[in-house]
Amino acid sequence: MAGDWEVRGLFGNEYALERAVDEINKMERRPEYRVLDRRNLQVVLSRNDPATKSLVRNIITIAHGFVESDAPLGQYDRLKQEAKAKKAKADAEKRKRRAKAAAAH
Repeated sequence: MAGDWEVRGLFGNEYALERAVDEINKMERRPEYRVLDRRNLQVVLSRNDPATKSLVRNIITIAHGFVESDAPLGQYDRLKQEAKAKKAKADAEKRKRRAKAAAAH
């Protein structure tokens, strides 16, 4: 995908996602997009195209979706991975404390 900015939308159901995709397909200068799963949409566009970015955000909102990310390409995935790693580390520490407490009794 060409572009350096992404807008991600989260939808409550497949119908809302389909409505947003239909509206994006009707755009004069249609940006690249990818349906990630049944409820998530990723639209990749150029950073220096605020009009298209605004239009995509409005399409997501009007289709009863939620703009989950409006950031540089890849930043959303990186933040999700960092949060996942942090949670895994906290869970490991918790298990370690429990094992230590159980051994003490």
